[in-house]
Amino acid sequence: MKLFATILFLSALFFTACKKNNDSAPQGDNEVWLLYKRFNPTFIDIKRGTTLVFINKDNANHSITEVGKAFSSGKIKTGDQFEHTFNDSTTYGIYCSYHPDNLQEQISITVK
Repeated sequence: MKLFATILFLSALFFTACKKNNDSAPQGDNEVWLLYKRFNPTFIDIKRGTTLVFINKDNANHSITEVGKAFSSGKIKTGDQFEHTFNDSTTYGIYCSYHPDNLQEQISITVK
């Protein structure tokens, strides 16, 4: 019986540790989540002067890298975040430099 209880406990511990980082809190208006190797949302229209917060809710490292190299976050570890204020009226293409071929890890931000 002790063996069964130990196996049951270890199984529960294993499945809890392997569970993806799901956050039940709603996503904020100026937040971009990096979750399941994708950006959410993938298209954003904002006003000049808006600060976006990019939050890594995935279990892999990511980055926020502007296509023209105007800015880059460097490594964003699980649970970390990066903030950037958009002051120029233009469209920014952003991707994750850790997964550059993943089209789901791209975002278009239009600043008006």
